[in-house]
Amino acid sequence: MKKIFTSLFCLLICANIFAQTNSIRITNYHDLPTFDKGIICDKVDMTGEEPLSHLIINPNPTTVSMKMSTAINEEIIGTTTYDLQSNACVMDRILMHNNGSISAAWTMSQLYNTSYADRGTGYNFFDGTAWGSQPTIRLESSRCGWPSMLATSSGREIAIAHNTDNSYFQMTFRSTIGSGVWEEKIISSYDSSTFTYRDLVWNRTAVGGANGETLHMVGVTSPSGLTGTPYNGLDGALLYYRSQDEGASWDIQDMQLPTLDTSNFSGFGGDSYAIDARGNTVVIAYFNDMGGDSFILKSTDNGTTWTRTTFLDFPRDNYVVDDGLDLDSNGVMDMIYSTDNYGAVILDHNDVAHVFYGVMRYLDDDLADGSYSWFPLTNGLVHWDENMGADYTLPTVQDTDFWYSDMMNSNFISAAPDLNGDSIVAGIDSAGSTWAKYYSSLSSMPSAGIAANGDMYVSFAGYTENADNGTQVFRHTYIIKSTDGGLTWTNPVDVTPNTIWAGMKECVFASMNKEVDDKVRLVYQRDMEPGLAVRGDEDFVDLNEIVYLEIDTNLVMPTSINNITQNNISLDMYPNPVNPAYNKTAIYFDIDKSGTVIVDVVDMLGREIYNYQANFSKGDKQEITLVDVDKYEAGIYYVNTTINGKSFSNKLVVTK
Repeated sequence: MKKIFTSLFCLLICANIFAQTNSIRITNYHDLPTFDKGIICDKVDMTGEEPLSHLIINPNPTTVSMKMSTAINEEIIGTTTYDLQSNACVMDRILMHNNGSISAAWTMSQLYNTSYADRGTGYNFFDGTAWGSQPTIRLESSRCGWPSMLATSSGREIAIAHNTDNSYFQMTFRSTIGSGVWEEKIISSYDSSTFTYRDLVWNRTAVGGANGETLHMVGVTSPSGLTGTPYNGLDGALLYYRSQDEGASWDIQDMQLPTLDTSNFSGFGGDSYAIDARGNTVVIAYFNDMGGDSFILKSTDNGTTWTRTTFLDFPRDNYVVDDGLDLDSNGVMDMIYSTDNYGAVILDHNDVAHVFYGVMRYLDDDLADGSYSWFPLTNGLVHWDENMGADYTLPTVQDTDFWYSDMMNSNFISAAPDLNGDSIVAGIDSAGSTWAKYYSSLSSMPSAGIAANGDMYVSFAGYTENADNGTQVFRHTYIIKSTDGGLTWTNPVDVTPNTIWAGMKECVFASMNKEVDDKVRLVYQRDMEPGLAVRGDEDFVDLNEIVYLEIDTNLVMPTSINNITQNNISLDMYPNPVNPAYNKTAIYFDIDKSGTVIVDVVDMLGREIYNYQANFSKGDKQEITLVDVDKYEAGIYYVNTTINGKSFSNKLVVTK
């Protein structure tokens, strides 16, 4: 373990989360709180072939079922002992079809040993009425992992994964969605001179084309860490593949996309990229850390030609660890902001690309150790779209001309919330650095969907500081919503709250169905221990549940601040958050004419907690006090107020 660095505790909670307006100016990260610690980055991109010498097996594996609610419905559709669903970006693992049926996939193993020899694609199907039996056998005939779930317009159902027995990409498919025999096909390119297939890992694939039958796929050539050899000088090259006939043939193979060469990059990491397609438009997003720029590559002619746009300009191209980044030449290495490798991309109905990622701080101040440090208490989810322009730059910590409120009002859209109202996001594990180790920010693993009216929804795994097992803090899955093309976003809604089942759970790697109707649909991984067995924490091996989750879209409320003004009525709620030391909060409002005021408080599941109705006379500075708030369970509530037929909604945070 490397020496500990003191640094900034990154209060990247958006201005719209708790109506914070105070700016935070950074002058010197060495003077900032000591509980925010940087540690050496020991992340290794896993393929599943690695021996797990740390293996500890839980002798009493259990699964827990739960009661459904009307606003949030959940069902366990599978299990897995192999618990790393992605090294970084979450792939598309859920797909709702036109007839209301749903296909879902995940990386699955049922074994409790170091080999996970049965690892492959776990698959389940919802026929419109019920999910099938939980699978115990993979789709493939040999060992695979990290599937993308796809379907073409003709009804062909496809799962593409990388085969670890033979080191190539393979497609498992059938001609009818939901039924029939699965067939297999190798889709890596073949080298007739060496009689080998292209050694590829970690695919991402999307369906596009004018007829909905084109497959767009990207993957990485095996890096040296996996005994691979450099490809055109790149230690892990990001390559593009295209099939215009549902995978029967591939007319583009091993395409090195523009600028992705050694003049700009030294290599590309596993799963640090995402893809989306709509008609003849296809977009690939790459989320870098210390290795250079983060960017999109976009094609409007079904993958024939491409244009690159950088959405996060790293201060040095082709950065190599131990080069050092002293941007102001003051003799002190600078802490740098970049992505945490976890990101998502989606095309809106105008074919504008939107990307989302967790932000991360990095520091490379020991120029002889072959490594750098990352800061696990960094908190913030970022949105960028093509209308914002290219080369957005996150600051260095020493950038004294930078004000966080400016950044929060532009690109930062959400964060793991401050649930206890102490102005920081740090639970019981922050001082001892026993947080679950995903190499991600406290708000990460985004996945996105879009409704027919253009509303966008983003899920992310958020550190939930009031949920812990006595040692580590759990992550829950949150959802935010934008009704104006990404300009403003709602507060994060915890859609995996503790009240759904007995006990607390870790809810991560959520994959959202990209088409949203009256419900947001996700599949995610859940277990009873923060962190992973495969890497990071190296916890005991246990069954993880694969959960299907659907949420009514009206649960993601359209308002996100305490102060609301509309139709000449002003409404505020204070204090908020509220804690047991002050067991009441009040709604303050101006009323433009005499009439009826109705207040309804509901919890995250839509259950009514409190109801109040009274008549008020015209005037300003009216008040309704909500008492006995200390009797509420800790968590988030919605206070819905109707004044003379005009509705307002405020989020109330109750702490303990």
